[in-house]
Amino acid sequence: QKWRPFCLRFEGVVEDFNYGTLLRLDSRREYTEENTIFATRIQFFAIEIARNREGWNDEVFSSAKEPAAEEGKS
Repeated sequence: QKWRPFCLRFEGVVEDFNYGTLLRLDSRREYTEENTIFATRIQFFAIEIARNREGWNDEVFSSAKEPAAEEGKS
């Protein structure tokens, strides 16, 4: 109920705004049964944007860059 008014603001703005997607509860952990919930696409976007702004995804971003940097050295 709390998310519905927020989500409806994006109808016609974000494609498939109300489609379902998986969302990690703890962004530092992998997708597992215990760490995953079902959310709408706009909820996923909103939560991930907030996590990025607060720095919660910095560790994930850094760990993804490291293998790419290693490949570039070869």
